[in-house]
Amino acid sequence: MKQNEVALDFLLEGFIDDALVEQCHGITVNALVQDNRKARSGNLFIAHQGYNTHGLLYAQDAVAKGVTVVLWDGDLENRSEILDSISNKVLCLHCDDLKDKVGAIASRYYEQPSLSMNTIGVTGTDGKTSIAHFLAQCLDAYDVHCGVLGTLGNGFINDLHPTGLTTVDALLVQKTLAEIQQAGARHVVMEVSSHGLDQGRVNGVAFTTAVLSNMGADHLDYHGTLDNYAAAKKRLFYTPGLGAAVINLDDEFGRKLAEEVRDHVCVWGYSLEKDVSAYKDIADYFVNAQAIKPFERGYHLSVSTPKGEACFDIPLLGRFNVSNALAVLSTLLVSQFSLEHAVSSLSDVRSVDGRVEIITEQNKPTVVVDYAHTEQGLSAVCQSMREHFEGNLWCVFGCGGDRDRSKRPLMAKVAEKYTDRIIVTTDNPRHEDPQAIIDEVMAGFSSVDNVEAVIDRRQAIDIAITNARSGDVVLLAGKGHETSQIVGDVHIAFDDRRVARELLSSREPDDEGSEEPA
Repeated sequence: MKQNEVALDFLLEGFIDDALVEQCHGITVNALVQDNRKARSGNLFIAHQGYNTHGLLYAQDAVAKGVTVVLWDGDLENRSEILDSISNKVLCLHCDDLKDKVGAIASRYYEQPSLSMNTIGVTGTDGKTSIAHFLAQCLDAYDVHCGVLGTLGNGFINDLHPTGLTTVDALLVQKTLAEIQQAGARHVVMEVSSHGLDQGRVNGVAFTTAVLSNMGADHLDYHGTLDNYAAAKKRLFYTPGLGAAVINLDDEFGRKLAEEVRDHVCVWGYSLEKDVSAYKDIADYFVNAQAIKPFERGYHLSVSTPKGEACFDIPLLGRFNVSNALAVLSTLLVSQFSLEHAVSSLSDVRSVDGRVEIITEQNKPTVVVDYAHTEQGLSAVCQSMREHFEGNLWCVFGCGGDRDRSKRPLMAKVAEKYTDRIIVTTDNPRHEDPQAIIDEVMAGFSSVDNVEAVIDRRQAIDIAITNARSGDVVLLAGKGHETSQIVGDVHIAFDDRRVARELLSSREPDDEGSEEPA
């Protein structure tokens, strides 16, 4: 992307004191950077308190690399010493609440790209990636390009560039939006994480529509309490200028949120319930299922919408995907799609990498790979397998290290409730002892008669695939699309899907033949 030469006074007006703006006259900057390693001549270096460190600690190195301006905020013990050492070399400007303003400053630098597109933000505990990708597929099918920013990468639906984060930092958000807009996109769908909302990464994004999938307990290692986690999610629905909120009314938090935000934004509520009359006071419009009938590889749906009723099939497993489809349908209708085009595009959606991804070979057990890594997510995918398959359900799962420990025994209780055979194993232990994590998971079982603990994940998957029978389902939960195990700070190549295909291929077929799914 070509670098922009932007007048500094224009860029910072309204964000810093007027007296400081006077000092900016005649100065231009050619890029915004927060990472001193990326600093170059003519850049504006942004220095504020981050999650682990303060940007001012790296300002001297940025100045040595030729930055023109240092924009700073925060109370740092040796702040005066650092500023004294660089203020005679570059312009140093103080900006109150800089962390919260970075996104808006970056938006101005990139000429406010989100204003030129139908910009949709999707948040929630589970389902963000699926909803975002289904939406992008549908929008792309009937219109000019749709961009995507999220867990699987940023870019266009068939050309994503992985970032390792659901929501990247504020500067990269705006840069990516600008690139997508300049490439011809009329729509963009963004997964918005609670971290991203709490840290202001999407500040400055002009969302047209905000979507809530659901709310469960997650990321409490970061947010501390469920209330803090919920408060972070809510921020998306208070975005200035937001046109519509699409909210899951089957979710308790969703119902409360709909009632709360309806006074300032149009609320579209979606539900699996046939009768939504109880929700008439908390939403303006409703999209809800009148009939849901599972078949071997999907569902027959009958739905009611403000634009009429429709019947169609979706090639997706799991009632949570029916809910996701209703979220997508609602958002398409908000985006001025006709009901006919909306349901037609939904009928052709493709499953998302690592989300209920099915791997099969004749006369062998079915393997399902899913990203479910929360109590709520695991419960939903396990129950869905029961709806589509009749055999025993095996579950191979673990819990991530350096993450919320409270959910470990809760994941065990869900697996025990909904599955027949369980193997607890390793899942990104990071800096924790894998055995210690497994021990905390095992503490959640009331009985371990059908439970086995196997530290090596490949071995755990091998045991399940080898011992499951044709007609059974082996659910590999937790890693989904991921292609590595994180041990310490090292990423070791490991892909559940590749491993499952290798092991399934080498397994002998059952003589009696496969059983048909329900």
